[in-house]
Amino acid sequence: MLNPNAHMTKTDWLSQTKKMYYILYALIIVLFGVIWFLNYDSLKQTGEPYKLIEPQSTAGMVLQYAAIVYTLLSIPGALYGFKRVCTKLAKMEDEDLKYDTYYAYANLRMSLVALAAGLPLIVYMLLGAYKPMIWLAAIGAVALVFTKPSAAKTEEELRPQDNDLKY
Repeated sequence: MLNPNAHMTKTDWLSQTKKMYYILYALIIVLFGVIWFLNYDSLKQTGEPYKLIEPQSTAGMVLQYAAIVYTLLSIPGALYGFKRVCTKLAKMEDEDLKYDTYYAYANLRMSLVALAAGLPLIVYMLLGAYKPMIWLAAIGAVALVFTKPSAAKTEEELRPQDNDLKY
């Protein structure tokens, strides 16, 4: 059973979050490898890329727009939203709760950004190597780099900011 009074230490949270980060990146790389293999195999056999949906069909257009909208909204939303959460967390007194909440939101941010990298790859495969989706996946993969957890980054983000500076 979960014990709400048993908190993980900062180092335990950090190591668990780093594991999740590398697992998400590995899954994106594996997904890209599977898609590359399917397209390579299909091109070798039929001369056409692996395709389940025509890109110009209604379903294809909906998938394209959904991937574009999700990627372009989730990346800035996850990164900026996390920054806003951190400014609120920095003011908390309870250190255990502060770090528990911080790492829960850090994992959520990584998941949203990783999905922004993986979703366009899936749409790329479904639409038969539709190239703009690769660019969206690359944007998501680069954005995932900015979510990499570290102890120094955690301390910096949770340090209270003095916004009342007078010149």
